[in-house]
Amino acid sequence: MRILLDGKSHREIDLATGVGFTRVATIRKWIDSFERAGFIVRKKEKGGTGHCCQLNRNREALLKVYHYPEFHDLRPGIRRVPWFCEIFTGPFKTLHGDLPELIDEMVRASHTFFDTLCHFESPDEIRKIYRQTILVNQLSGLSEPEFDEKCIYYQIFLHGVIRDIRYGGLGEGFADVIGKARASLSHEAAKLRESDSNYPVILTGETQNEE
Repeated sequence: MRILLDGKSHREIDLATGVGFTRVATIRKWIDSFERAGFIVRKKEKGGTGHCCQLNRNREALLKVYHYPEFHDLRPGIRRVPWFCEIFTGPFKTLHGDLPELIDEMVRASHTFFDTLCHFESPDEIRKIYRQTILVNQLSGLSEPEFDEKCIYYQIFLHGVIRDIRYGGLGEGFADVIGKARASLSHEAAKLRESDSNYPVILTGETQNEE
């Protein structure tokens, strides 16, 4: 499976030699089980007598691969595959500013964040479910649609990281992603504060009182 994750077509004999065997028969049961499970598409090799296998890049099939117990240790690597996360983050590419880039990095850094995102097909669904998480923004007066949306994803990611610390699933550089998201939020908060001097600075705990 690690070889197939590049998304390319591979001859069965190349898969066998890639894991240290010299005959396709040695891995036949695995190829057959992958095909039955819908993990791979198996086609006749052009100009040859064997077959080629390629990972099924259907969304449901990829989720099945990702959650398959025997591939548990591959999860961080799967999320780092360039084309893999794009299949799930595509609907979020239309979000404002640097949020699509942050979401892409969050998905790769946290299993729980990725798993959560996979349950939603659009940003609208996430807004409906998580709109209560921005109540503090609204009560404090530091509320604006684009800033609120970034706060929602930051909170989902932060909770995901906390869970992953306990149960596993963190990718490399997760702390850097937290820092990058926090810096982006601080920048947005500063812009809001400049537009209205009565806004409190909730990210640093400071307040700005009107004289």
